[in-house]
Amino acid sequence: MDRPTVFAAALLVAVGGIVYELILGTTASYLFGNSVVAFSLATGLTLFGMGLGSLLASRLTADPGLNFARNEVLLALAGGSSVLLIHWAFAATDVYWVVFVVLSLAVGIGIGVEIPLLVSVVRSSGRDESVDLLSKVLALDYFGALVASLLFPFLLLPVLGLARTAAAVAVLNVGVALFMLWRMGVRTRWNLVGLLALLLLLALFAASSSLERAAVARQYPDPVVHQETTRYQRLVVTAYGADVRLWLNDQLQFSTVDEARYHETLAHAAMTSHPDPRTVVVLGGGDGMLAREVLRHPGVERVTVVDLDPAVTRLAREHRLLVQANDGALTDPRVEVVSTDAFGWLDEPGPAADVVLADLVDPADDRVAKLYSREMYQRVADRLAPDGVFATHATSSFFTPTAHRQVAATVAAGMPGRTVVPLSVNVPTFGEWGFALAVPGGPGGVLVEPERGSVPGLLEASPLPPGLRHHDADTLWTSTRLAPAADGRPVVEGWDVAPSTLLTPRVLAAYDGDMRRWRY
Repeated sequence: MDRPTVFAAALLVAVGGIVYELILGTTASYLFGNSVVAFSLATGLTLFGMGLGSLLASRLTADPGLNFARNEVLLALAGGSSVLLIHWAFAATDVYWVVFVVLSLAVGIGIGVEIPLLVSVVRSSGRDESVDLLSKVLALDYFGALVASLLFPFLLLPVLGLARTAAAVAVLNVGVALFMLWRMGVRTRWNLVGLLALLLLLALFAASSSLERAAVARQYPDPVVHQETTRYQRLVVTAYGADVRLWLNDQLQFSTVDEARYHETLAHAAMTSHPDPRTVVVLGGGDGMLAREVLRHPGVERVTVVDLDPAVTRLAREHRLLVQANDGALTDPRVEVVSTDAFGWLDEPGPAADVVLADLVDPADDRVAKLYSREMYQRVADRLAPDGVFATHATSSFFTPTAHRQVAATVAAGMPGRTVVPLSVNVPTFGEWGFALAVPGGPGGVLVEPERGSVPGLLEASPLPPGLRHHDADTLWTSTRLAPAADGRPVVEGWDVAPSTLLTPRVLAAYDGDMRRWRY
């Protein structure tokens, strides 16, 4: 066995090993919701399995070349089927975490066996060069890790998707095994096993998209009419009669049955608090629903929608059901779509806006928590005109009241000189939902349940446009009346809290603390 063969094998299996780890973490984050927990567990379990595999390798050195090939075939079967197995377990059983743990450990053990056996292959040929050889093999292993970490998010995931990527990497593992057996001149039943595994995995690659769609469809109560995996998330659209729903990473974003309650509150609370809103910025809101509400105001001249994932805005422009729901808002000539991170976009120079709206997902991980930080709201304040108005989604005032208060307090800390008014509206699909509205003037800080006229212009600086499905002037004003939280405490208590910041994301701890009561 020559060194170039071993080095090539080390590089290829390193790419496969890191991709498997990323696949497991991404699959778990899609299904289980919390990306931090998912990737932490996937990494920890895989590394622990690698440690077990390294210990196991010492028992396999009697015939290291053949054992390496066997390991690659078994690793390919486990890793190549991992995505579909986890999906089916999630859809059909209550033990999906067990399946995830077992597969992560199995993949980790297979990866951990590889490098020790490759070193043993060369040493068994009579070359006593342990340190030099091991350093070179490990170097190639680390280089392969870099290659994999670049290939996965920028090429494999958006082009192939999770299931086909897993099958493709598994084919690579079997290919390495068969190549090693050929280079060693070994003829055993494992040559046949490897060929059969290769054919099985090629068939799995060809059918994986259909199998993944079938597995995903089992997770939703309504028929799936569209699904795709992007660099950032998985998009699913379901439809049953008039009820069209958008899901991101298996988290419901809206139902057309009652989404107007949410979007009308967020949009018009801000728009009617400005005397003449002409330029509007929407942070998030790639589904076009918020832009639809903003465009109802006849004086609006320009709307900039800043959403990270271009696939979401493309879907909102092209998918028939979403276009019907958002009234074709993203194709309106007054609307500009920018596909980038909202936090970074706010730091770029640009014209002042009359109204800024933030329609973001809940702060369930540190990636999103930065969008609920004092630094984020300071950047928003810098982009607002002196009489500008800001409104943001602020989690549920009923299910997550601590996080709701945290968001409002952080907006107040990031926008001194503005009065922050907490709002709430009942959306049957989600329950009681909260917002934070920041208007210029008034007493400053957080104002709870204001009386009409106590803050000049609040919700009454300009009229509501016609054609709304839920609100009139009176019902919009009642959104300032907050219902008690789920624990019975008045939501209006405890607004004087420290703000959430980039270095100390208190909103994440508050949200997790609230949600522990609802996770079974």
